[in-house]
Amino acid sequence: MIRVALILALVGGVATLSGQAPAGPSAPGFEVASIRPNLSGGISNIRPMPNGRLIATNASLRSLILRAHRLQDSQLIGAPEWINAERFDIDARVESAPLAGPEALMPMLRTLLIQRFKLRAHTETRELPAYALTLARNDGRLGSGIRPTQADCSTVPSVKGPEIITSGKDGWPPCGMSSTAPVTTTSSAGVMISATIRRSAIEMKDLASVFQGDVARPVVDRTGLAGRFDVEYSYVLRRPPNQTAQPALTSVAPTIFVALEEQLGLKLESQRAEVPVLIIDSVERPTPD
Repeated sequence: MIRVALILALVGGVATLSGQAPAGPSAPGFEVASIRPNLSGGISNIRPMPNGRLIATNASLRSLILRAHRLQDSQLIGAPEWINAERFDIDARVESAPLAGPEALMPMLRTLLIQRFKLRAHTETRELPAYALTLARNDGRLGSGIRPTQADCSTVPSVKGPEIITSGKDGWPPCGMSSTAPVTTTSSAGVMISATIRRSAIEMKDLASVFQGDVARPVVDRTGLAGRFDVEYSYVLRRPPNQTAQPALTSVAPTIFVALEEQLGLKLESQRAEVPVLIIDSVERPTPD
């Protein structure tokens, strides 16, 4: 049974860099938020949940900023060392309005960073090493794993817990959400974790952003495809969750580069591109509560 996964649980989320707007009465924000230093160590995890709750465990401020703005490390500039070294636990919630999936929490996380960490920053555009998501075939034909969306985006699913079971008629996740089916394989070469990913009703610019976590570079959409798509692909994760070792790459499942070309008819081309960067002007340690 496939479960709808939190978008960054295994494979990176969907969001874009936003301008750093002042936090005011109209800015989206959590209704309740607790922030405490974490001195115990352990696994670092940031979990935006479909039920309007965000839980971060042993998370650095740097990782929170990168997650909130969907950035790669090279896109964050001027950060003091402590935002990477010091760790925090966060439990933040909003319950007064329905949310269209976990990514609706990202504007609230950005507000939380401004209000509690006194984050002040501005955006610029710089040329950095990146990947361009393009069509792999000269005739523009797409692969079997991508189709115009069949998801119903007219309603927001009602979610009560951190996960929901896919309820679509064909087993696909609700509009705008993602599902994963991870597989762990152990052989003489080591442990390999592969996954089958399904994403419903996603635009190409957001799909490009998803792949940033796999290639550790910014990814820009150069496909020229408009509209929303349902996509399904299987590949070896670049780094197994909760492990520091690289997975053993075998023929059991392809890398993300091969999977995109063979299954979706897309490819990632290495190039330099103008991408947004976030430059930190000032930031402070939060008052624990």
